[in-house]
Amino acid sequence: MGRQEKPIAATEPALGRLAAWLREQRERAELTYRQLAVRTNYHPTTLQRATSGRTMPNWEVVEALTRACDGDLKTARRKWTHANYWAHVPRPSGTQRRAPRRLNPEQVDSLADLRRAMHEMRRKADWPSLEELDRRARAGGGRLPSSTLALVLRGEAPLRKAVFLTYMEVCGVKEARRALWAAAWERTNSARVPVQVNSRTYQREFTRAMQSSSSGTSTDILFKLWVTLRNSLAADRAEDAGHPGHPAAAGRDGTGDSPPVLV
Repeated sequence: MGRQEKPIAATEPALGRLAAWLREQRERAELTYRQLAVRTNYHPTTLQRATSGRTMPNWEVVEALTRACDGDLKTARRKWTHANYWAHVPRPSGTQRRAPRRLNPEQVDSLADLRRAMHEMRRKADWPSLEELDRRARAGGGRLPSSTLALVLRGEAPLRKAVFLTYMEVCGVKEARRALWAAAWERTNSARVPVQVNSRTYQREFTRAMQSSSSGTSTDILFKLWVTLRNSLAADRAEDAGHPGHPAAAGRDGTGDSPPVLV
């Protein structure tokens, strides 16, 4: 059987269990990696890497190795899916992971939860590749560019509603469930609409910056605040001019509508 293998060095428990199970299949079949390579058409190094626990193997490699050893494909698929799920879900704070709770779309209120739901949808769809998801979307007349989708799943790009709807459809999410998640997207994104502010808000920010300028606030920041305040005051005056009873003339409201000039 050749020299003794190195211990499994998996950082993820599920991946370690998959690697250990694959080793058991090889040892039970009494096959060397070279013999497995002949049966699977995969290089011995690829097969050794699949049983090392250091990297997540492709399903095709796991399937070929299992077949060559006359192993149970159903068990192999279950172990691979579990390991692949944890390999894709971002690690939470701390050293231990807990099985993720099933997200309720009616209680979701963050983009992080929406991304978690997308990972779960992909897991239930048997982890299709990003290229496969794009292919399915194209077949239905849509688009899911793999590069864009990768950024969305990592939280490095905004999640557009059209992308979210197409993603759910190609992952096989049922229509009724898609409607609930679409409502969750609407609710989450509505909560991110910035609160409207008026000139008094900018006046307070400008005053605070002026008071702290001796502590390190740069002239550039002060100037930008001054410009923003000036524009806000102009917008307020224009709005007031359209309402009867509001003085439109500058300085008539006694609030000092011209910010101090920086020198």
